Amino acid sequence: MAIRKVGDCRILGPLGKGGMAQVYRGLHEGLQREVAIKELAPEAARSAEQLSRFKRESMALAGFRHQHIVTLYDLIEKNDGLYMVMELVDGPTLGDLIKEAPLPAEAVAVIGLQLASALEHAHFHRVVHRDLKPANVMINSWGEVKLMDFGIAQQEDLDRLTRTGMAVGTPSYMSPEQVTGGAVDPRSDLYSLGVMLYEALSGKRPFTGSNPGEVFAKVTTGNCEKLHKVVKKAPRALTQVIEKAMAKDPEKRFADATALRRAFEDLLMRLDRSPSAVLVAFLRARKRITESEALARLSHTELTQLSRLSPNELASVRRPKWGRALVMGVLIGTAIASYPEWGPRARQALADFRKTP
Repeated sequence: MAIRKVGDCRILGPLGKGGMAQVYRGLHEGLQREVAIKELAPEAARSAEQLSRFKRESMALAGFRHQHIVTLYDLIEKNDGLYMVMELVDGPTLGDLIKEAPLPAEAVAVIGLQLASALEHAHFHRVVHRDLKPANVMINSWGEVKLMDFGIAQQEDLDRLTRTGMAVGTPSYMSPEQVTGGAVDPRSDLYSLGVMLYEALSGKRPFTGSNPGEVFAKVTTGNCEKLHKVVKKAPRALTQVIEKAMAKDPEKRFADATALRRAFEDLLMRLDRSPSAVLVAFLRARKRITESEALARLSHTELTQLSRLSPNELASVRRPKWGRALVMGVLIGTAIASYPEWGPRARQALADFRKTP
């Protein structure tokens, strides 16, 4: 491939190709920063719908400033071509990782947390993604999840991409309301996220078929094997969050992405490590990054501890001690009132109790 330039960026080589676009690795020569350059394919540029999708994605990304959504740097028109210059995410897609093997529970919970946060930001800007799937999620070597491809996103301030009654999306991850061409709101994205996490934890999609029609039929009925039965050793608290996110009835899902994010935060709050550290250790275990790369982000002790993380460690996370702590606090308070000299020793006992696992 001949070397080309797009704006201030020199194209270094291809990264991937989809139905409507080619993605290249590039170098911004002024800043000496590597970037991803997404080019709308010439045949796609002749389609009003494909052109609309490409511009819709750029408009959506331009309004975002979030750690877990890929950043758009520029939109360039050159020689009848249309290019997006974006943040380069050098890492695997969630789809790549699922193909290798199901993910451990703690990694699934962290990915859920970071994607829920990304959706919270997008929904705040009144953008519904509508095409959440593992191929549109990447994880970089710093343990940061990045949500990509807003090509069929729906924004209240923009013209609708499709006619009412037309289903748009990827069949296995579409919500029941998407499948039937009904009204789609942010809860549809929560459903799709739930389906992705179901697949990540179990290694298989909840709804499959030999053709889109069969998949649509299963999605509309909502009949799939319960996740806690598919992955019997998975923490029940985690499977409950995922199953609620993918409830058939939107009213039975989480009210919004904020509620879903908080559910994952509750799950992870007693893991004494950062979410990104969990993903760095996971990527190292999968040999997606080298030990040197992992140690550039974590200490040797952290990496060793995380590598030994039990798949069932989350099982105890949703068992807070508040009930026992309240009873103990009342008893200690009563003792202090009756015997003031016990105060310092009793307060120390309560502090030590709070620190116990």
